[in-house]
Amino acid sequence: MLKAENLTKRFEGLVAVNDVTFQAGAGDILAIIGPNGAGKTTVFNLISGILPPTSGKILMHDEDITALKPYRVAHKGIARTFQTTALFDQLRVLDNMAIGYKLKTTSGFWSTIFHTRRWKADRDKCTQKVSEVLDFIELPEKIYNIVSTLSQEEQKRLAIGIALMSDPKIILLDEPTGGLIQEDTDSITVLIRKMKQAGITVIIIEHKMRMIMDLADKIVVLNYGEKIADGPPEEVSKDAAVIKAYLGGEFIA
Repeated sequence: MLKAENLTKRFEGLVAVNDVTFQAGAGDILAIIGPNGAGKTTVFNLISGILPPTSGKILMHDEDITALKPYRVAHKGIARTFQTTALFDQLRVLDNMAIGYKLKTTSGFWSTIFHTRRWKADRDKCTQKVSEVLDFIELPEKIYNIVSTLSQEEQKRLAIGIALMSDPKIILLDEPTGGLIQEDTDSITVLIRKMKQAGITVIIIEHKMRMIMDLADKIVVLNYGEKIADGPPEEVSKDAAVIKAYLGGEFIA
């Protein structure tokens, strides 16, 4: 589904990502973990087109999408959330969800002004999609609520829901449970599993190791911008380099 080949990103004298290669299969949950400053979010920015790589390639279904702008990456079927939840908190849940659907609309400025048939068709499709996604993320009763009145866990769900409005094939989740208590973390974990069951490939950055070990099909570990491990959770958890770099402990055979 997605391949990163020898990705490198330099910022003047700083190498944020250095020759990183990994791949995610269709319907997989791939976790990217590592200490703060390891280059995880930079990798997401490279995949989503926010940053161009210094070298290397990003392939989706073997198509090179490395040089595409973010909106074109989104059109290819890649959506993302951000570490800091980016919502319009003085608008309703409905309005935020509708903004997430903009990528799928076909009506332009004049169609919107004059409420043409195309605009009405887009409106009806958007309304239906909002209802479907709110059911999926289990927030249907919050549709008319102002976002600022939602709990932190509900806002995390909403951010994921907005990403799902574009019917992505791949979703990038940047610390979707950051700041949540264990009970709320568990509920987001259930939602991520639902996405996998729906056939969506999930690539997730997280620091909660217990969650990741239970959730991920495969884990990539970064340290100082370099990949130090890549494999299933049971292998990665026993890797000497991971234990030393990520957990800060001594490896005992």
